[in-house]
Amino acid sequence: MTNTASEILGKHRPVKKPWVTADLLDLCDKRRELKKKKKDAEGVRQYRAANQEIKKGMKKAKMSSARIDIEDSMKKNNSKKTYQLVKDLTSTKQGRTTTIQDKDGKCLTEEQDILKRWSEYCSELYNYRATGDPEVLNVPPATDNDNYPILREKVEAAVKSLKKGKSAGADNVPVELVQTGGEAMIIVLLTICNTIWQTSSPSPRKATYSYARTIVPSASSATRAKLC
Repeated sequence: MTNTASEILGKHRPVKKPWVTADLLDLCDKRRELKKKKKDAEGVRQYRAANQEIKKGMKKAKMSSARIDIEDSMKKNNSKKTYQLVKDLTSTKQGRTTTIQDKDGKCLTEEQDILKRWSEYCSELYNYRATGDPEVLNVPPATDNDNYPILREKVEAAVKSLKKGKSAGADNVPVELVQTGGEAMIIVLLTICNTIWQTSSPSPRKATYSYARTIVPSASSATRAKLC
């Protein structure tokens, strides 16, 4: 399957930024060569100068491309796209905080104090007596449906529900290839699934009817969180 797809479809190559010109790419090649010569002060100076020139060129080319896109979206009266382009162009990254507060509300800035506070917080957070849910013991009785074949509708629904854009697994078959396989792909998958279902032992096919319920409070993952 993968060999046929590679021969007929080929692999998708990522599209480069349209505002990256050939001159900028040449400068990148020049910088790559200068990086090998950073053995003395003059080599370091040349590398830094080339690096600054690339950054300035990238910024200028990106601004020019963004201006053209904004003007084009305004001519088409696409206010939503115009707003998003302006937002992407003017937005700045927010720095992460390096301070947290202790129990008394005092801000901690030293690394050792911060690590100690996180250790105390996690110890208090997960040091509790958990109680199980007795309902998990009420498992429905086993059925005799093990010999029923897997339905075609189940396979089609499973293929349709796969999320696109994910990395391929150990079989190196991407999701998009499975979903575009059409009738032939569904037939092959249905045959494989039913073969596994009918020839494997009952233990790996045993359905799980209930799941244990547990309450695990999680620590805040906010980048600017101070309270813990």
